Amino acid sequence: MTRTGRLVSSLALAAAAATALACLARAGRPRAVSWRGRVAVITGGARGLGLALARELCADGVVVWLVSRSQDQLTRAVDELRADGAEAHAHACDVTQPDAVALMVDAIIQRHGRLDVVINNAGVMTAMPFDNAAVSDFEESLATHFWAPLHVIRAALPWLRRAHPGHIVNISSIGGRVGVPHLAPYCAGKFALTGLSEVLRAELAGDHVWVTTVTPGLMRTGSVGQVKVRGRHEAEATWFAAMAATPVTSMSAAAAARAIVDAAKRGRAAATPGWQARTLHGLNAVAPELTAASMELVTAAVLPAAVPGPSDARTVKSLHLGWGETLLSPSLEVAYNQR
Repeated sequence: MTRTGRLVSSLALAAAAATALACLARAGRPRAVSWRGRVAVITGGARGLGLALARELCADGVVVWLVSRSQDQLTRAVDELRADGAEAHAHACDVTQPDAVALMVDAIIQRHGRLDVVINNAGVMTAMPFDNAAVSDFEESLATHFWAPLHVIRAALPWLRRAHPGHIVNISSIGGRVGVPHLAPYCAGKFALTGLSEVLRAELAGDHVWVTTVTPGLMRTGSVGQVKVRGRHEAEATWFAAMAATPVTSMSAAAAARAIVDAAKRGRAAATPGWQARTLHGLNAVAPELTAASMELVTAAVLPAAVPGPSDARTVKSLHLGWGETLLSPSLEVAYNQR
């Protein structure tokens, strides 16, 4: 058999095995527990996926605390949720600061005497060639995606242990399982969070604290304008906006939120919402060389080259993208409180 034939046979066997395992997992999946009346905190909860998760939880009767650095966004988000009859609260906090996180958890306990669910969702997004990435981009990603969840988990854990069960939901990314070109700082932070989350799953299970690691792909949340780019700014911004704009390359934030909440209620160890992310994850697992070759091809043929020397950081919304402006969605920005 030729090398190509062996590869095809291996992929077919892997696909068949993955399908069988998926069917077994679905058949044995536990029923979701009710979170009605429980108290949950969502970092990065005032906009984007965090707000979508808050809407989903409030619809189920969960008492929700939204955490963000933006008081204006928090006020708008909480007002919306309360208008629909939810019990929602806001706490302005920089979750990269452990003292601020401790005060945030104290405020929740003072109000309710309990904390049952922690969703670590706060995030930052950067897109740039590695040669144009600054050390500060990596520091910011690790501070937000790794250290902040660690601070929140440490502060909340004594209360989660009393919840029986308590739940920790860590929103990592498919970029925390597969290295994606031009997302080096982002992937570094998300890989760190994935590793921490999976270790905690094993270590906290005996305390009835269930940890779910979530690794979604791109979602349509209206957040493209917030993405920070370096290098060939307009070209970098346009390719990222294109990937985040279509149903072929991204998924609905509302659908992602439903899948995440369902997985967490069932106590699942991992969830990867979106067929795009699941396909990439599966391909990387069964054919890492093919995945690497594909990433190399995309980098060489599609992504913009680095510029010589340092490059300043700009947000997508500050750039003039020409035809790429059509990829941005003002309606999504409004729907997910991005302004």
